[in-house]
Amino acid sequence: MTDLVIRGAVADDVPAISGLVQHTVRISNGRDYPPQAIELIVANFAPAKVGQRLAERDVFVCQKDGRIVGTIALGGDRLRSLFVDPELQQAGIGARLVAHLEAHARKVGVRELKLSSSLTARGFYERLGYRLIELEEHDGVSTFLMTKALS
Repeated sequence: MTDLVIRGAVADDVPAISGLVQHTVRISNGRDYPPQAIELIVANFAPAKVGQRLAERDVFVCQKDGRIVGTIALGGDRLRSLFVDPELQQAGIGARLVAHLEAHARKVGVRELKLSSSLTARGFYERLGYRLIELEEHDGVSTFLMTKALS
């Protein structure tokens, strides 16, 4: 997809990022996690919480035809909050966002990137060279701590 633009997120993006993440979690993660876990994740991406993270992390969005269709963030040495519109998944947007974030992380001195993957996304991250460190459990939700050295 050549009509994609990846840029730093701004405050005006908060409602769109929140809506994208909440919609994506309900559609993409719903088959792997129980409803109460989905609702905990959705609540964690309410606009106020997304706005707060914008101040604490390096947040990026991917736009297609002026619409936000993906987002990703760097918090310290952790890749966080990668979400792509369910209708556009498996079109390379997630991989482009990860490549963009890895390049940004290298520029700010991160040598090893860590992430907590959902069950849903684990295979995606493995294909991008991330390796499993350990299984984590939080509020009955299983995630996978993964890492990748940045050269």
